Parts: sequence; structure tokens; C-alpha cells
Amino acid sequence: MILALVELATDWPDPPNPPIEHAFEEPIAFPFEITRRYSEIDIAKPHHMHQFVFHYVNEETTQELRYIVHKVVDEPDDMEDISSYGDQYVLADGTSAFYDEAESTSQGLWWINKNGFTARIIYYIDGNSIELDDETRLPVQQLINLANQTL
Repeated sequence: MILALVELATDWPDPPNPPIEHAFEEPIAFPFEITRRYSEIDIAKPHHMHQFVFHYVNEETTQELRYIVHKVVDEPDDMEDISSYGDQYVLADGTSAFYDEAESTSQGLWWINKNGFTARIIYYIDGNSIELDDETRLPVQQLINLANQTL
């Protein structure tokens, strides 16, 4: 589990902004060996968009998975419509997830997590530059298994 904690910096003398706290479960079992993992936090506008990107890479095979969660925090009631992203599947907790392979170089699975963040797992090879074929494409069930680990 990773915990992202950010203290908002403002020019307001009183009262200080409370910290922003989000907790995300990360996948721990992967369909290929992970040799490098790192994360990015993008909160350029603290009261607007929060995005967290977790990278899981095999440097030898150049396979990469990204687990991305984002939310527009100043519009909490406006849930993103992800149903247009592709074929619908159901995660272990009953959440709808949508599989996307619109580009021939990547695969993605999208869902809304329990905290209202849009979540997605994206798979690609060599920086998203190699076209996936039957041998390099992951079965959709493997993406679903990764998503289920984050619930």
C-alpha cells in the first residue's frame, strides 16, 4: 500500500490548509518480472487535479505496466464517464471495468475506484512503440487480476 500525503502551500496566513491524504493499494503479483518500480505524483493545482502514476518495468524485456489514478477534486460529484473506453468486464467487488485496445501498441483497463478516483492499468512494450501481437499482448484476465489487487 502506498500513502500519498501532500501539504498545500498557500499565501493564506490563517488557517493553514490541512494535508491531502490518499491511500492506494498497489498490485503485488505481476504477469512478468519487475526489475524497476517508481512513482510520480502530479498535483500542480492542489485544489483541482490529483494524479498518481505507479510504474512497473522489466528493463530487459522493456515491458511496462502503469497504474494511474486521478481525480478532479474540486468537482467530486462529477464522475468521469469511462464506459466509452471499450468492452465491459466486472471486477471482484462488482465494479465495472472497461478494456481498451484502441491503439495497437497498448492495452488498458479503466474503472472508478471506491474513493471516486478514475483508475487505469496500461500495458505496453518499449515505451509504447512496439505493436502488440498474439505473443506480446496480455490476456484481459491478467489486467483484471492486477485491477482486483487494488480494490
